[in-house]
Amino acid sequence: MASAIYHLPKVQYHWFGARHQVKSIDEQRREHYLALLLMVLASLCWGLSFISTKIILAEIPPVTIAFLRQFIAAVTLIPLIAYTHELPRITRRDLTIIASSGLFGIVLYSVLENNGLQYTTASNASMIVAALPITTLISEALFFRQKVNAKMVFCLLISMIGVWLVVSVNGRLDLSSARFYGNLLMVWAMICWVAYTSTNRQLDNSYPSIALIFYQSVASIFLFVPFVIQEAGRWPAPSDVSAAVLANLVFLGVFCSALAYVFYVRAVKSLGATISAAFLNLIPVITVVAGYIVLQEDLMGEQILGMAIIMASIFALNRIMR
Repeated sequence: MASAIYHLPKVQYHWFGARHQVKSIDEQRREHYLALLLMVLASLCWGLSFISTKIILAEIPPVTIAFLRQFIAAVTLIPLIAYTHELPRITRRDLTIIASSGLFGIVLYSVLENNGLQYTTASNASMIVAALPITTLISEALFFRQKVNAKMVFCLLISMIGVWLVVSVNGRLDLSSARFYGNLLMVWAMICWVAYTSTNRQLDNSYPSIALIFYQSVASIFLFVPFVIQEAGRWPAPSDVSAAVLANLVFLGVFCSALAYVFYVRAVKSLGATISAAFLNLIPVITVVAGYIVLQEDLMGEQILGMAIIMASIFALNRIMR
């Protein structure tokens, strides 16, 4: 669920226990700096999540990774839910919507992303996911009557050029290439995420953000079962799992799928949506740098150019939509 940050449900802040009171300038400054720190930490976690997944894939099959990640995340969120006392009852109608959003945004997205990471690089994957805001805007324009002007269309077209440069292999679409297949799976994962965001629109303002994330994580655990069972023959013995893989799995569950969302929601409260969205552009940069250092991944010139184009188009789109 590394990409949930690109379209979280509308944030509700009352779960964080904040009191409405007049704050001194020093208190406001400290809160602002804390929000900046939390935003950087969230971006760092999500940027490194691609690297951790690549490391774990050496020992654990892809869907099992996603299942264990969500299980760890749900367990991590329990004490936070208990502390905030924010776990409203789900209506029968919303239960179906939550299950559907969990299916698209967690299960199918994770199955496609983790399988894609077996064939493509972490850097490529993060750059494709970076185009999510663009894809989401297209979806909202088509299905939810989002107003799109000429400047937005220009940004969309430019971003598509960037995605082409990232997805292609040496500037060509080599359909037999393993990397192209991995990139294609990442594109399908992105489409599943668009379906998730569209489904989530029906839940906006219905539940506190942390409760909704918890409910979707729990629902995904059950929805993962048919996919996980198919990998049973590939499960390693517990004694064969290295300490590095175990540490990365805990990092994915505790930090990337649980605490990073808490950090993000808390930061948006102080920084606002526009500044927070700008910070999210750090995610593919973090992944590319970490992939080069940790995984020794090669980067081609057209991929770097494609990443720059995607980042520039997203930055311009954020300014236009203010």
